[in-house]
Parts: sequence; C-alpha cells; structure tokens
Amino acid sequence: MSFTVPHTELARLEAQVQAALRTTDDSALDVLGYGEVSLVLRLRTDQGAFACKRLPVFPDRGRFERYQEGLDEYLRRLSGSGVNVAETKVWHTHHPSGGITAYCLQRELPSQRLCSRLLHTEGETWAKDFFSRFLDQVDGAVDPALGLDAQATNWVEVDGELIYLDVTTPLMRDARGRERLDVRLFFSSLPWFLRDAVRLSMTKSIFDKFYETRGVLLDFLGNLHKERLDALIPAFLEQANARLAKPITAEEVAAYYRGDARMWELIQRLRQADRFWHRRIRRRTYPFLLPPPVDR
Repeated sequence: MSFTVPHTELARLEAQVQAALRTTDDSALDVLGYGEVSLVLRLRTDQGAFACKRLPVFPDRGRFERYQEGLDEYLRRLSGSGVNVAETKVWHTHHPSGGITAYCLQRELPSQRLCSRLLHTEGETWAKDFFSRFLDQVDGAVDPALGLDAQATNWVEVDGELIYLDVTTPLMRDARGRERLDVRLFFSSLPWFLRDAVRLSMTKSIFDKFYETRGVLLDFLGNLHKERLDALIPAFLEQANARLAKPITAEEVAAYYRGDARMWELIQRLRQADRFWHRRIRRRTYPFLLPPPVDR
C-alpha cells in the first residue's frame, strides 16, 4: 500500500537530529537500529509509523540527484528479478552546511517479523523453509552487475511473504566492474585524511561478495555468528552447498566472520577517534550519530 511522505514531521525529525548532534544527547530520538554507515529512526505520524534511514549529507544537489536516480533504478531491478522490496521513498531538505540531508523512508513493519528474530523463535522447520526461499531470492537477483546485502536482519516476513528492507546502498556495477554508488560519500564518516586510503584498500573486500551468490551466502552465514544463530549454520550449509559449485565450509564461515568483524571494528574505532577530534580538539559539532559498541 503506497504512502505519502510526511514532510512536516520529517522536518521536525531532522531538527531533532541536528539538536542531538549539537548537544551529543540523542535520548530524544527513537532509534530503531544502527547500520554500519547510517542509523534508522522511527517516526510516528497520523498516517502511521515510518522507518527513516538518514543518509550521509550530500555536498550538492547533483550528487543527491545521482543517488536518487541510482536508488530508483536499483529498486526497479530488484523487483524485476523477483525480490519483494519494501516500498521506499526519499525525502530531502537543505543542510545547514549548504548540502542536502536525505532520508530513505519505509513504512515500519512488525519488528517481531524480522527474519533474524524469527530464526530464534520459529523452530527448525520454519528456518529450513525460510532459507530455501531466501536461496531462491538470491539466485534470482545476484549477478556481476547487481548485488544484494542479504543478511537476516534485512528481511521481514509478513503474511508468508519475504520482504527485503535494506536498499539504501544501491549495489550496482557498470560494464567495467566499477561501483556506481558514490563510494566516497559513504566513507565520509571516516577521518578525512584516511578516507581515500580506506576506500582504496577496503572497497573490494566490502563490496565484492555482494555480486556473487556464494559471497552473499557466505556473508549471510557469517552474520549468524553475530546474531547468536550459529547453531543453524550446519543445516543451512547443507542447503546452500546443494546449489553451489564450490561448497562453503563451517571453517570458512567462521574465518570470514572473524575477518569481517575485525574490519568493521577498525572502521568504528576510526570514526570514534574522528568524533573525539571534532568535539574535544576542534570544538566543532561532529556530523554523525555513531552506534554504541557492538558485541561481535
């Protein structure tokens, strides 16, 4: 069911975010969750509740418009490949710096239907059926030009249908295998003197896996360790390997997760150091809200 963007309420939400950045107090914000790059806020309105994912600030309108065009194309391509994507709209406003602040909006879906939660509560039969449907979705969507970040927290089941949520990082590559995403923008929360070095050294390790079925499955299975669902890995490996030319082993899953966790821990430490530099040394507002420590 389509929705209307609640402009006035979103402007009020962004004002609250700006206040939280100035005061370093985010207690007035209703945080649904933190991603590795951005956070998701709940917005309650007369039209219902929305999940609002705040994007990095765009330096100018041109970069914002290119992002929105890419996101629209990504949504069309995922839907065309058979992925049931949550309806997503973009709202934007002018940032005090002169750039563009934007949010990706989706209607809030029942949190108890997140697949990462259902895997804890619904039992082995449901889990195996979910994973079979999940494999069909991945097989149908992923190719060298279209990627999918398909970990369990990015799916919700409503009325027996799997719905994909996390579309704010459009994973598409051009004919030469280059990311079409504005990668520099999505590394903008790192200290400025490290951004290019980290981007050049880590972009492939972060993104490559999303463009092949085996890599998507390895990432999904690895993240089960973070979700304390590693007991499901043996059964899921059996299902996955029945479809893969090169099987995945439990040891590979564990090693992948350790490496991925170390990488994101490093990135978060760099962001925390940059926040300290902004607040304590330069006496300036740090322009990002960072997640609390993550137990990996």
